[in-house]
Formats: sequence, C-alpha cells, structure tokens
Amino acid sequence: MKWLIKLAMLRHSFVLMIGGFARLFRATSGWIADRFHPVHIRWQQLPKFRRHFISNFIVGVAIAVGLHVAHHTHWISQAENWAMDSMMFINQNTPRMMQVSNKSEPLEFTFLDIDEDTYRTWGEPFHIPRDKLEHLISYAAKGGAQAIVLDVELAKTSDNDTALLKLLKEYDERYPPLFLLRGFYPESKFTDQKDYYFRPSFLDSHELGKNIHWVQPLFRASASDQVVRYWHLVAIGCLDGLPAIAPAFQLLVDVYLSAPEEFKQVIAQLEKQLPDSCDAIEETEQHLKGELYYADKRIKLDANEHQRIGERIIYTLPWQKTTTDEFWRRSAYKITEATRIPSNDLVQNRIVIIGASYNDSRDWYQTPLGEMPGAMIILNAIKSLHLYGQISPPHSVIKWVLELGLIILMSWAFARYNSMKGTLVTGTVIIIILLPLSFYFFKYGLWIDFAVPLLGMQFHQFIAQYEENIVIRNRLDNSEKH
Repeated sequence: MKWLIKLAMLRHSFVLMIGGFARLFRATSGWIADRFHPVHIRWQQLPKFRRHFISNFIVGVAIAVGLHVAHHTHWISQAENWAMDSMMFINQNTPRMMQVSNKSEPLEFTFLDIDEDTYRTWGEPFHIPRDKLEHLISYAAKGGAQAIVLDVELAKTSDNDTALLKLLKEYDERYPPLFLLRGFYPESKFTDQKDYYFRPSFLDSHELGKNIHWVQPLFRASASDQVVRYWHLVAIGCLDGLPAIAPAFQLLVDVYLSAPEEFKQVIAQLEKQLPDSCDAIEETEQHLKGELYYADKRIKLDANEHQRIGERIIYTLPWQKTTTDEFWRRSAYKITEATRIPSNDLVQNRIVIIGASYNDSRDWYQTPLGEMPGAMIILNAIKSLHLYGQISPPHSVIKWVLELGLIILMSWAFARYNSMKGTLVTGTVIIIILLPLSFYFFKYGLWIDFAVPLLGMQFHQFIAQYEENIVIRNRLDNSEKH
C-alpha cells in the first residue's frame, strides 16, 4: 500500500513540475513572439511536423554545444565522473573487459593478501615481518610468476631483515622482475613544506640484484568526494640530496609486459627528464613534457586538468574474496605457515602482488567500484594501462557525427510520434540505441555528451506536449460553452 501512495505522490510531483516548466515555456514563448512577430507568424505557418523537428533539433544542438564549451568546468567534471563511474560499475568483471582484441592473452593476477586472518596468525605485528615477506617473494619468484609487485614499504630496519636482504642481493635475471615501493615524506617543517622528498629505505646502503626496480604508488582522488580515479605515472623526487625519477607501478609493469627488451631504454628516457638539482623539481614536474615510446604504445608525460581523461584508471576488478579466472586471492599465512610448499599453479605466469587488507593497515580507499585496499587499486591500474593505455577521446569529427546523428534521429522520432505515450516509447527505443555507444565510449568520458542532449530533448518534448494538451483542452472547453 505504501508504495502505491509513494507512486501517486511521485506522479503528482512530476505533473506539477512539468506544469511549472510549461508555464515558464509559455511565458518565454510569448515574450519571443511579441518581439519577433513576423518570424512567429511564419513559424506558425510551417507544418506541425517541421516545427516539432526543428525545435527539438535546436534544443539538442544547443545542449551539445553548451557541453562542449563548458567541458572543463567543475560541474561537467563531476557529471563526467558520475557517468564513467556508473559504466565501470555496470561493466565490472564482464568478459569483454578482460581483454581487448589486439591483445593475445588476458592478464591474470594473484593477490597474496596480508588479511585479517594473516595479521592475527602472525601475532598482530607492528611492522609486517620481513622474514614473512622473504617467504612470499621467494615463493612467487621460484614459482614462475610473470612479475612481482610488493605493496609494502621497506623504510626502517627490523630484527629479522637478514633473509630478505640476502634474497634481494641475489635477485637477478633468473627471477621475474620485482617492483619495490618507495614512498614520499608528507609536507612538514623537516621537508621545508615540500612533498617531493623520498622516504629512504634501509636497502639504499646495499647493492641489490639487477632485476629489482623502485616505483612509487601515487594516485589522486577527486577533491569533491575523495574517490581515487587518477594515476600519477611519473614522479620526480629528492633522494640523498639528488633528484631521482620514480615511475608508477603500472608504467614499469606495462613496459616489462609489452616490451621487456626496451625496459632499460624507457628508464633512460625517463631519466632525461631529471633536473640538475632538487630545487628545480617542482618546476620540472609542472612543465613535464615529452612522450615515451615502447612496443606499439605512446605515453604522454605531460598531464594537466584539461587532460584529466588521460589520467583516468579504468576499474574492472572489484574487491572480492571470491576467485575468478582473472583474479585469485590467497591469505598470505596459507603460504608462510604451510607445512608443505604450495603448488606453483597459484602464481605461475601470473602477475603477483603482495599487499595488505587487514584493518589496521589503514590502506583502504574509495573507488568507483566501492572501497578496496591499495593493492587492488594497483592491480586495476596495471590492467587499465596495459589493456587501454592512456585514454584518448576519439576525433571530434567522429564524436560530432555520432552526436548529430542521434539528435536528428530523436528529433524525427519526436516529431513523428508526438503523443505522450509515443514520446515515452520513442525515448526508450533511442536509449536502447544509445546503450551500445555508451558501452564503447564510456572510457572516454563521452557517455554524458551523448546522453544529456537526448535527455534534454526528451524533457523539452514533455513540456511541449503538455503545452499542446492544455491548448487542446481549452479549445474543447470553449466549444462546449458555445
């Protein structure tokens, strides 16, 4: 019964809203008619079909042009975020998001998770035990992993570093590449209120194996809702008084997966961006330019607010404790505390990430697919860059041809079927046509560009139809009086 009452109230509110807009529309039309009387007379002489078609077309084009002009404003950015987030949520874990046509094989991931069970099994340590990390890295390396990502910062020394240090010193080309995290100090008086000082590691004083690479885990959240949507592919920091380059996890992993023979060449290209001193880091990062080329990819290094789409992460892997063919998760303690060496099947030919999801790790973030640990953001970023690259909108000519085509189609449909029922049916059919385009273009942030003009035309049609019904009703009332 309650839902019937709510439905009736919703219907009443909708009618009142349409009525209000109709009165505003009528007043505006009257004002225009008074000032453009000859044009108004000629307009009224046009066939009804042509009037409806032209008015709907003008509304659609006006909204499309307005969106294009205001594309970099804050409210358009928020609408763009909502549109892309919605489509990511719909597309998550779907088979077509696991690989793209020009990739021979989909990526497969294994998350060795320091979860709540592992944390409690290890005795709730203040720092993640280094001997446990050595065990996990050794298992993945000897088990034939494709690449290993360690999402654990190795800053200070501990009482059990010996085994880990020995492994890292001997870590050479026999093993898959190992990517170690290097973090930054937050701004403080100790960093002169700068945010580009690297946090040193106890490993810096040791010569590590040749197949170990330092990376940074920087991602950016939207200021409006603190949802992590953007990556930071290249950072420049200060280490021991000298500028140093720090690529992101996903960039170096993608280089290794796409063109391992070009790995050193890409590092050399990045190091050319380094300034002469730490004092010039801020200015260098602000004016970072150039492109990286490897395999068949081109990565732009310059990023700003007007290129925010190019920095977007396409999330396709939600946080879940169930496994799929693409994503396996295993509690870390089941590896470190096992009485027998676990099967290599868990890591063989897979990208392995070692990270934490236990509550006290404070490594949880909001994303378009909901809350997830930082390790899952890294996995999504690796997959996003490898499969989709930096997002680059299609040529504006293609976009405008499609958009104008949809506007013309909907204008014709509204003019042809101009009853309220016909309007609803037509709108539904057009939206069904729009959905395939949405699934293709959502990663470019263009879903909103197609949808808003059509929804605006639909709303205009409702108002025009409401106005027409009022005119017909008044004529009938007048004829009955006479």
